Amino acid sequence: MIVTVIKGIFLVYGGTEAVGLVHGMIKHREKGVTPFQYAVYYLVGFIANFFDVLGIGSLAPTLATYKLTKTVDDDLIPGTLVIGCAIPVILEALLFLTKVEVEILTLVGMYGCGIIGALIGGKVATKLPVKALRITMGVGLLSAGALMMMSKFGLMPLGGNAIGLHGIKLVIACIGSFILAALLTVGIGNYAPTMVMVYMLGMNPAVAFPIMMGLGALGVCNGSFPYFASNRYHHHAAFAFTAAGVVGVLIAVYLVTSLPLSVLQWLVILVAFYTGITMLKQAFARENVAKANVG
Repeated sequence: MIVTVIKGIFLVYGGTEAVGLVHGMIKHREKGVTPFQYAVYYLVGFIANFFDVLGIGSLAPTLATYKLTKTVDDDLIPGTLVIGCAIPVILEALLFLTKVEVEILTLVGMYGCGIIGALIGGKVATKLPVKALRITMGVGLLSAGALMMMSKFGLMPLGGNAIGLHGIKLVIACIGSFILAALLTVGIGNYAPTMVMVYMLGMNPAVAFPIMMGLGALGVCNGSFPYFASNRYHHHAAFAFTAAGVVGVLIAVYLVTSLPLSVLQWLVILVAFYTGITMLKQAFARENVAKANVG
C-alpha cells in the first residue's frame, strides 16, 4: 500500500513534468537547431542517463558536453539539466521500486529523512565550504572503496544480501540519508555515497537503487518548477535529453536488475573510486582556477 502511494506521487510528478516539457516545446522551442546540435542533445541524453542508472550520475558529464560543444548557452544549462533529467529519474525510481524488494520501514525511513535533509539540512549545507565538503566526501569514498575491495578478497567482513535494516543500522542509514540529501543541495551527488552506505551496512547493493533514485527524483522535480516558471532552459535540449534518456534508462535498469550480487558489489566499488576521484579533482580544480584568476 505504501509503495503504491509512493509510486502514485512519482506518477503525478512525472505527468506534471511531461505537460511542462511539451508545452515548452510547442510554445517556446528554439529555431534553427542544426543537425549537429540534435545529435548532441539525443546522444548525451541516452548515454548520460544510461550511466546515471549505474550510479555514475548524469549532470556533470552532460554539463561538460554542453560546454565543450557550445550547444547550450551557459545561462540555460542549469535549467536544461534539471528539467531534462526529471522524467528519466522518475522512471528509474518507478522501475526500481517495482523490480527491487526493500523493507517498507527502511524505504520510508530513508525517504523521509532524505526529504527532511533537503529541506532543513540544506540550509546548513549552503553555509559550509563546498571545497572542504568535496575533499571529505572524496577521501571517504576512496577509503570506503578500498575497504569494500578488501571485503571482496576476504580480508574484511563487509557486504550482505539484506533487503532492510533494523535497530542501530536503520538509525545510521536514516542519518546518512539526511546528510546526503542536505549535501545534494550544494551539488554533491548522493548516488555513490548511498550505494556505499547500503553496502557497508550489509544490504544487497540493489537496494540502494530505489532509495537513491527516489530521493533524486523528488529533488530534481521540485527544483525544476522554478525553471519552468522562468522559462530559462533550452527546450530542444531538455526534450531530447528526456526522450533519449527514457530509452537509456529502460536498457540500463534491465541490465542492473539482471546482474548477480557479486557483479553488483564490484559495480559499487568502481562507482565509489570513480566518484571519489572526481570529487577530489573538482575540489582542487576550483582552487587552481581561483589561483589563476588572482595571478
